[in-house]
Amino acid sequence: MEKKEIKQVILSNDPHIHTRSVLFDEDKEEIKKKNKKQFITCQAATLTVLYEDGTAVNLFADKGYVFDGATIPFGIGKGNMKLQIPALFHDVMCDDKSTINYDRNEASRIFKACLIACGVNKHIAHLMYLAVEAFQIVFCDWRNEDE
Repeated sequence: MEKKEIKQVILSNDPHIHTRSVLFDEDKEEIKKKNKKQFITCQAATLTVLYEDGTAVNLFADKGYVFDGATIPFGIGKGNMKLQIPALFHDVMCDDKSTINYDRNEASRIFKACLIACGVNKHIAHLMYLAVEAFQIVFCDWRNEDE
């Protein structure tokens, strides 16, 4: 199947991503959860993906959505805020695969387009796209839950 070319990605509003703070009196389980998914959105946001054929996909991140901020080996780039919005919406697609019709590669292509839109160098964005593709193929289950 031929892939539709992505024309543009548009962020409706800034999700105001913050780091989740660990509190002194929290139990170990809550601290573990916060360390695994370190980031939270403080405002709802929508990413619209426009395709060359005139179709579009809307991805929604609710206020209070927690995510890991990019599963990058050894924490490379973990604090780089240019990566956070693309990582946020990639996690949205991973959490609800039906948003992109269970198409792992489409999720990776949207991630790459979002990286470029956020100012990441095209070559670095392509390397990150390849890394995400490899990680998803090896470690993630993208089969339809109905199968």
